[in-house]
Amino acid sequence: MTLGVDSMKVMRLFAPFWALLAASLCIHWAEWMTRPVLFGALAFAPLAAAGLAYLGRERWRLELTPEALVHHTLGRTEKFEWARMGPLMMKPAPVSDMLFVRTFWFAFPLDGARSLEEHGAKLIGRRLLCVFGDRPPQETIKVIEDWRALHART
Repeated sequence: MTLGVDSMKVMRLFAPFWALLAASLCIHWAEWMTRPVLFGALAFAPLAAAGLAYLGRERWRLELTPEALVHHTLGRTEKFEWARMGPLMMKPAPVSDMLFVRTFWFAFPLDGARSLEEHGAKLIGRRLLCVFGDRPPQETIKVIEDWRALHART
């Protein structure tokens, strides 16, 4: 099973940015009107990010296999074996609760760490942005956990 990146969810990540930009526009209207190109570039950035996510949806995705949850990113592929990972939960991003950024969080690895990266992950767990699939994050977690229970070989 594959859960691709949802470009609308990527664009929602920029909601706080747009709110700040709108407030700045209201307060500093004259200043922004002297720099319309800068304003246009800043306002267009979230749309560009959503467009790039749409174009890269075949590359940036979650893949569910009988052995593991595979996170394909634009730069690399991460494989999280079902037997070595805890249950999936939704948690706010560590940056701030005010940013409305939610992540899928899970303990990994449950057994001994095999690499330097896994040593760090053992302390804080692993996080993936909640931008995958066409369902709300809680439903996506339920789909993944149900799939894991039915198909995973542990």
